[in-house]
Amino acid sequence: MTPRGLKTLAIIFALSALLFYSCLSTYMSNLLQSEVTTLKERLQELEAQYEDLSKRHEALSASYIDLQGSYSTLLDSFEKLTSEHLELKDAYAMLNKTYTELLQNYTILQQHLQDYLNLQERYEVLLSEHQALSASYAKLKEAYDKMYFALFSPLLLNETVRPTINDLKRWLAEDDTDKIPYSKWDFVCGDYALMLSVKAKMNHWDVGIVVVLGRDAQGREFNHAFNAIRCVEGLVYIEPQNDQVFYASIKEGSWYHHPGFGQIYVETFVIVVPYEM
Repeated sequence: MTPRGLKTLAIIFALSALLFYSCLSTYMSNLLQSEVTTLKERLQELEAQYEDLSKRHEALSASYIDLQGSYSTLLDSFEKLTSEHLELKDAYAMLNKTYTELLQNYTILQQHLQDYLNLQERYEVLLSEHQALSASYAKLKEAYDKMYFALFSPLLLNETVRPTINDLKRWLAEDDTDKIPYSKWDFVCGDYALMLSVKAKMNHWDVGIVVVLGRDAQGREFNHAFNAIRCVEGLVYIEPQNDQVFYASIKEGSWYHHPGFGQIYVETFVIVVPYEM
C-alpha cells in the first residue's frame, strides 16, 4: 500500500475511533445518567427508609426506656414476690407441722369422743337405773314411813280419814291379808284382824278390832275376832278372812248375821282395839 493510502487509512481509522469514542462516550454518559437517576431514586428511597427507621428507632428507644422501667419495676416485684414466696414457704411448713399436730390431736380427740360417747351411754343406763332405784326407794320410803307410823305412832282423831265403803272394798280387793292360810295357834282370826288394822292405819283409817263370844245357830261355841270401821256411810264390820264388808247391830244378848258363819248369838262383845264410834 502507498503511503498516501496508509495515511488515508490511518485517518479513517482515527475518525472511526473518534466516532466510536464519541458514541461510547454518549452511551456511557446516558448509562451513567440512568445509573445516577436510579441511584438518586434509590438514595431517596434509602433516605425515606432511614427516616422511617430513625423514627422507629426513636419509638423503639422510647419503648426500650419504658420497658427498662417496667423491667426494673418487675424485677423489684419479682424480688418482693421471691421474698414473700420464701415467707409463705416457711409459713406453709409451719402450717403443715401444725396440721400434722392437729391431725394427731384430732385422732386422739376422736378416741376421747368415742370414750365419752361410751361413758355417756353408760351414764344414761346408770341414770335410768338410778331413777328406777330412786322411784323404788321413794315407794319403799313411803311404805316404810306408813309402816313406821302404823306401828309406832298413834292415829289422832284430826289425822283420821274416813273412806267410803267403795274405797274400803277396793282396798280390800288389793290387800292380801285374806290370802294368808289359816293355821290354828300360828295364824288365827285375831292375827287376821290385827294385820288388817295395822295396814289400814297406813292409810290413816281408824280400823278397830272387836271380839264376839257367843254361839251359832246350831249352839256351837263361837269365839271370833274381826274388824270395825266408821266409813262415810256409817259403821261397818269387816271379816278379814274373806274381805266381806257388812252392816250389823252387834249387841250382847242379841243375834246378828256374820258372813261365812251365819246367825250368831252375842254373849260378850269386846272392843280390843278402839275405833271411831
